[in-house]
Amino acid sequence: MNISFYIKRLSRDEILQLLERNNNSHYERLSDIVNLREYSKKLSRYALHFTCYDNNELVGLSACYFNDFKTKIGYISGITFLKKYRNSGLGSRLLHEVIKYARVNGFKEIDITPKCANTLLIYFLEKNGFIKDRKNGDRCLLKYIVK
Repeated sequence: MNISFYIKRLSRDEILQLLERNNNSHYERLSDIVNLREYSKKLSRYALHFTCYDNNELVGLSACYFNDFKTKIGYISGITFLKKYRNSGLGSRLLHEVIKYARVNGFKEIDITPKCANTLLIYFLEKNGFIKDRKNGDRCLLKYIVK
């Protein structure tokens, strides 16, 4: 493996390709929740893309919003890795790139709202310093306080 991390603007098609390749390996099929084409378009236009590459292959992505300059709260829309790269520590490394970006840019908090039943993701987030704040329906708000 030749792993590299970048903050890089991805096209809708690059995001869509990764999401389609990974569609069946999430807690639930992403295409059952959102229209992948429209979601990829939204992420391409508005999100900041924290990427992980193995050689020239996009293998991981965290799409985040760091655009609330009033509250200084960032939001992680999602984290996805191709299945063969999971449980390798790369997700934690990518998440720490997100945290570093927040710190350098003066953000005080990063939020994410996974489904409460997605215990693997919640465990991963807690292992990386996120704390459960509250439930809202079937979603759990987890926060990372940037120090």
